[in-house]
Amino acid sequence: MVSMPIVLRGPWTREARERAASVEAREAFIRYFHKMMKERNWLPWDDLPLDEMRAFGDRLSDDTVKLIEAFYGLESQVANYVADGLDMLHKIRERRNLHLSWGLEELKHSETFELVLAHSGRRTREELESFRAAAMERRWRMRDEDPDLDNPLGFICYGLLQERATFYNYDELRKRIRREYGLPTEPGEEERERGVEIGAAGALGRVANDERAHYDIFLELVQIYLRYLPQETLDTLQRVFDNFRTPALRLLPDPAQLTEALERTMLYTPLKYVRNVRNVVLDALGFESTRAFDCAVRAAKQLSASLDPGTFRIARNGQIIPLTDSEGVGK
Repeated sequence: MVSMPIVLRGPWTREARERAASVEAREAFIRYFHKMMKERNWLPWDDLPLDEMRAFGDRLSDDTVKLIEAFYGLESQVANYVADGLDMLHKIRERRNLHLSWGLEELKHSETFELVLAHSGRRTREELESFRAAAMERRWRMRDEDPDLDNPLGFICYGLLQERATFYNYDELRKRIRREYGLPTEPGEEERERGVEIGAAGALGRVANDERAHYDIFLELVQIYLRYLPQETLDTLQRVFDNFRTPALRLLPDPAQLTEALERTMLYTPLKYVRNVRNVVLDALGFESTRAFDCAVRAAKQLSASLDPGTFRIARNGQIIPLTDSEGVGK
């Protein structure tokens, strides 16, 4: 069940809906920022097991190294991601500040992957500089993914799937690194006690944890807009689900190497996307299946533009269910 707004004040004009959503988005940003500074505040140069990366670097397969390098290239685009978002978000305080803090964490990820490649002894500084320079010849813009998503709502709906996919890929790569190190898939008691996994697995674990937090905040924002602007949000989500693709192939200097590595390792396949990205997002949004989501998209088109947000809920089967007074907000 999608939760309802805490406070209802009418009339529910478009301006009132956006204002209410902004208030909740601001509160979500504050919670996110607090956890970012208090719980996820780590530094790549100080808090990663660099000595262990050097000790175990020769155990990494060539495909694993290529995957790490590809993710390094994508994360090096952080300035483009931030700049593109700020073009549309600079007047929306809660979204602008979230975007800036999100970019700060993403910056750590590119630095982390560079450290992994260098300290594992698999890339020289010169090779890393050359790769990074080639990657920066390309630029990412949301309008290139889909012009209809080039707006504040489209940005978070696309980000929701992108962050989930990124988390999944990094976590799978973490497990792959552990297997190549000769370790169990999940960390042992000693690793848990010290707070970081061994070697490059520790780096991927840190980064994946950040990406999970990014997915969580985008999910919360989408849920907020789903309450106040259900038709627009569902329409935008449907477009993302129907056309989603990661920007990896067109941003990397040698996309064929990534394609071949993904095919050999089976790290990320269309079936894995459906099971571990799309279906996970649908379930988190409160839908039992793609069919239920499509049902909600159709049903939302029949909602009156003046309908109070607290007078209905979206069921897991996609039906829009009216609420009685006793079921409404604050009950």
